[in-house]
Amino acid sequence: MNLAQLRAFHAVAKQGTFSAAAQLLNVSQPAITQHVRALEEAMGGRLFHRRGTGVELTADGTALLPHVHQIIKGLEDVSARLENGRQVRSGHLAIGLCGPHVALPLIRRFRATHPGVLIETRMHNSSALLDLVAQMRVDLAIVTLTAPINDLVCHRLVDQHVVLVLPADHPWADRDSVDIAELAGQPFVTREHGSMTQQIFEQALAARGVEIDRQLVLASREAVKEAVAAGIGLGIVLDKELGHDSRLRGIPLTGDDVAAAEYLVAHPEVSDLGAIREFIALAGF
Repeated sequence: MNLAQLRAFHAVAKQGTFSAAAQLLNVSQPAITQHVRALEEAMGGRLFHRRGTGVELTADGTALLPHVHQIIKGLEDVSARLENGRQVRSGHLAIGLCGPHVALPLIRRFRATHPGVLIETRMHNSSALLDLVAQMRVDLAIVTLTAPINDLVCHRLVDQHVVLVLPADHPWADRDSVDIAELAGQPFVTREHGSMTQQIFEQALAARGVEIDRQLVLASREAVKEAVAAGIGLGIVLDKELGHDSRLRGIPLTGDDVAAAEYLVAHPEVSDLGAIREFIALAGF
């Protein structure tokens, strides 16, 4: 077992394919394959299930990944401290995003001060991102939460509120607010189950005993907004995610708690290492 093998395994686990891992590490794909095979022989078992479109971690690979992730991030941190005091000059940072609106200004600021760090982003809903952070398959995530998660390092970035999205020509479009009770029987385009925004909305509906008419389930807020603009039904998004679309209006909801916040989340075992530490510091924590 050697460092090249661990780096290859780490890159394949993060990227999902051998070719993407080779591109990330700037080596040939056969070299990545050889390193992973050698590591599997040393471990005495398969680390990946090979699929037609990529790879999936086996149980052994899943168990190994957090330890390798700590090693890789620890080496980046040591290198930074030796070469340039505390600032990371190179490396790789995987950031999970549930939406770009809060995250991209932070990423822009980090890129300005750490141009040598390669940043990869992954878009998922908040529930999926929390799992990826817990598994150390992403270094950081910016997610929607109603409260911090006890087992993770959580830094509150900005408060948000769920707003009702409707077409600009809807009869409610000029109102200052809409009470949740008024939504009973209204046609809605909803988000998937793992969406934290949807979960907050569902809890508010349940608290008031309100039933809506569910027309369609979609997997992104952009798709929801397009469906609302097309007249399929009403929708909900967080206030800072509404954007500037003349076809739509965002109306505050009243009658129950529909508040949340965007949090910067990391695994506690790597939150003080290398580029992860410096991204958190740049965000003001």
